[in-house]
Amino acid sequence: MVKETPLARVHEEIGGNMVVFSGWYLPTHYTTITDEHVTVRGGVGVFDVSHMGNFRIYGDTATETLSNILTQDIRGMRIKQLKYTHFLNEEGQIVDDMIVARLGTEHYFAVPNAAKIALDWGHFNKHRKEGTVMEDISDDYAIIAVQGPKAADVMRKVTTNPCDMKFFNCDYMHFRDLDRTFLVWRSGYTGEDGFELMIPNEDAKAVWASLFKHGEGFGIKPIGLGARDTLRLEKALLLSGQDFDFNHTSLDTNVSWVVKWDHDFVGKAVLEKQKEEGIKEKFVAFHLKDRGIPRTGMEILKDGEVVGIVTSGTMVPGKGIGVGLGYVRYDLKEPGTEITVRIRNRDVPAVVVNPRA
Repeated sequence: MVKETPLARVHEEIGGNMVVFSGWYLPTHYTTITDEHVTVRGGVGVFDVSHMGNFRIYGDTATETLSNILTQDIRGMRIKQLKYTHFLNEEGQIVDDMIVARLGTEHYFAVPNAAKIALDWGHFNKHRKEGTVMEDISDDYAIIAVQGPKAADVMRKVTTNPCDMKFFNCDYMHFRDLDRTFLVWRSGYTGEDGFELMIPNEDAKAVWASLFKHGEGFGIKPIGLGARDTLRLEKALLLSGQDFDFNHTSLDTNVSWVVKWDHDFVGKAVLEKQKEEGIKEKFVAFHLKDRGIPRTGMEILKDGEVVGIVTSGTMVPGKGIGVGLGYVRYDLKEPGTEITVRIRNRDVPAVVVNPRA
């Protein structure tokens, strides 16, 4: 059965090109992916990401439960702080990644990836400590992401708050048109500044309308899944189920800093062994130096030898550069390293880059 977000009819009315993605009826784009990508990089765009999950975790042992599950050490998190984290199976492989918010001493809010909500829920329950209460409220909330360098300008118009909290923090904000208060995270999946709004389903349309009413002077536009993917790919943000899917550990990725060694967690022993024996491959971003578009599954080579596989690739909108992500032999991970990508029997020169530079 295909699921719909509370904003599905809105997307249809404003010309969204609708598709089924991970079982959800969502827009790929409204104008063009290039136009929407450039809008977010230079201005502000709004995404419906209500297909993402929502877990509430609380109770006397909530911190103990999450500390045992997550690679990040959340014990020292401040109230209203966010943390990006992985969680692993007993073999040390990544089950999923997510962002977790600490709302109280023993109260957390987590957002799992859409395609893995049921899997993640089972994993969390498997490792839940007695005294921890967990609620899957994924069907009750919409998530609206406001992203881009002008995101804070729009949010200051929409809410009565100064919107000056630091990135990867959250707070409750008062929305002036609705006269209601909602949880807002300063975070996103684009590599830009932005906010993610946790909105009860019944208020989603009104919040969406308020954003476009107050954002008109900033050139605000709706953004679909297509640009969401090119934006995250350009900045080398991992996509669960594509850049990892029970076939890599956190130490293989470009965010190995999510592993904090000063606490016990599921899969830790495997990572300790991997660290001791040596990491054999690493996740990197690369740019092609000639025409072409790298695609998932293509071979990465060095001096004619296959040294890795492309996991994601695209042509960066507005730049005309073929970019890709993938795993390569560990000694080839440094920016500036020359490699080639085999595209339709043609070896195209490429270079490993720092996507945040």
